[in-house]
Amino acid sequence: MELLASFYNGVSGVNAMGQKLNVTANNVANVNTNSFKAQQTHFADVFETTMGSLSLGHGVQLGQINTSYTDGMLESTGKATDMAISGPGFFMVRPEDATTADTYTRSGNFNLVEHLGAEPNAYNLVTATGQFVQGYNISTGSVSPTTVSDILIKNIAPQSATSKVELVMNLQNNPTLVEPAASPVSLFDSWNGTNPAQPIATGNYDYKTSLKIYGSSDETVGFTTPSSAYDLTVYFDATGNPNEQEFLVTCDPSLDQRVNADGSRYNSTTDKGAGALLYGVLSFSSNGDLNNIQCWNVPPNGDVAPTTTNPDGDLVPNPTNLLTLGRGESYYSFDFNFSGTAANNSSTLSFGNTPTSQAVISPAPAFSSATASGRISATSTWDTVSDSQGNTVQAGDTITLQGVTGDGTPASYTYTVNSSETVADFLAGIETQFACTAKIDNGQLTLTDTEVGPSQLAISAITYSNAGGATPLTDPTMAQIFGDQGTSFTVELGEMYQNAGLATTSYASPSTTLYQNQNGYGKGKLLDISVDSQGIITGQYSNGQNIEQAQLVLANFTNLQGLRDIGGNNFVATAEAGEVIKGTAGQPSFGSATNYSLESSNVDLGREMVDVITTQRAFQANAKSISTADDIYEKLIQMIR
Repeated sequence: MELLASFYNGVSGVNAMGQKLNVTANNVANVNTNSFKAQQTHFADVFETTMGSLSLGHGVQLGQINTSYTDGMLESTGKATDMAISGPGFFMVRPEDATTADTYTRSGNFNLVEHLGAEPNAYNLVTATGQFVQGYNISTGSVSPTTVSDILIKNIAPQSATSKVELVMNLQNNPTLVEPAASPVSLFDSWNGTNPAQPIATGNYDYKTSLKIYGSSDETVGFTTPSSAYDLTVYFDATGNPNEQEFLVTCDPSLDQRVNADGSRYNSTTDKGAGALLYGVLSFSSNGDLNNIQCWNVPPNGDVAPTTTNPDGDLVPNPTNLLTLGRGESYYSFDFNFSGTAANNSSTLSFGNTPTSQAVISPAPAFSSATASGRISATSTWDTVSDSQGNTVQAGDTITLQGVTGDGTPASYTYTVNSSETVADFLAGIETQFACTAKIDNGQLTLTDTEVGPSQLAISAITYSNAGGATPLTDPTMAQIFGDQGTSFTVELGEMYQNAGLATTSYASPSTTLYQNQNGYGKGKLLDISVDSQGIITGQYSNGQNIEQAQLVLANFTNLQGLRDIGGNNFVATAEAGEVIKGTAGQPSFGSATNYSLESSNVDLGREMVDVITTQRAFQANAKSISTADDIYEKLIQMIR
């Protein structure tokens, strides 16, 4: 029996080596297969027979075939849709005939194919075998950006309506251009929208500038339909007041389809104000710097009427068409509508000016014995701080500010002097309670609203007390560093705009446009895509726009050996793999993504060749054991004869 077993042991060895050679040959065959993962065979001995104290083996059997999921090298390609993962993770894909994305791959040789679903002008990202790559869609309107779904990439960047217009120019300050004070003619009076061919005569303005702006468009329309751009012309003219220029923002009256509050639309057949989008006045300092802007809507009848007469016969501002800026608003805006949509488009208008925020200033400065100027700074320590009378701040003194924030919310802040802190700690508390920035300027405490536009920021009272509860009324030696007990702060009456960088001016030199820009754009055709390390796919379009389209969603598993290879570089998860872990590139448990690259096979050809040699030798040895057993049997039979 034991001699007969040697045949079976040898046969098991031959079979095992044949199985190993099959795995090795498959690895070698796929050495150039993108993202192929090499397999490794593991053997186990067959349960042995025990005869007394002796154990006899019964050969070898295939234990398991494991897959190595180490990364293959990345190879550069010239194709934008070739993608690769560096590190752990798999692309999630949905087979064309399936409703769920339960297939996983490392092979990123993807293609763009026309999307046949509800999203207009879009591509799907698919594998070489037509499976749909999964991700979060960022720029589509038909799929939630938080739902894992088939990736969509827009093949057209839709037209975007203008929402910002910026003009920077010099408007000539020339006394000979000033309108007669007795009978000034305003631009809105000169405009006649019922005459689209020439709505304003050349002699009724001093200067004009034009630029193209964009309205909204139908996203379902293909790229073959041209984008719609429209001429915006801004006229300028000196008023009857020195250092003042009026302006009128206009379009072709015959194209003006703005919707009024009552639902009617501007009509160049009947409305003098058709095509006049905004009227305004620019005020300049004597140095030619822009310091204020006022704007009015132009009604259909064209009568802006900036001023009116009150019952006393005085000329006062007319609020009917006057525009006011809300809190946080930096610039005035105008409406336009060229395509007859239900809602108007709106755009802000800037003249390169930077709005200023309201500030309030303490009525008195504080002093320091440690600075060259004698005034405190944010870095001053409290033991060096005193008021104008020489009274020094003491540890335990309290400083209380009462007032309101910029949005009108009542606020209060009490600071207790700590000898280990500086004035900067006091300022930090003010900023938190009053939603402002706080600084020391030449010894005075200055609070500035963090929002531009109308502000109610105010300090109605500053009060002091010491550690014993005394106030300056009961202890005259107590320091009152920013003003007397109970006094309020002064609102800084500065200019509405600060002159920083390139801004519109009014100098004696001839009028000229220095810079003009708007942020609208026409449709663009997809030219290329890029993928960043987090798997965000960005489309690059012919209109110069780079628009994020989607983000790849990756999958991972706690036990990768539980994945089953189904061919075509695809895997499916078995129960042994555990629950799928979904995430995006760069997150924990996931590698980084890139494009213009493919992951190569992780087969080590040198190692596989060594395996072929060792397998061959093992096969020969097992075959030899069979032939040797056969020789013994032959001798045994001959002996019997």
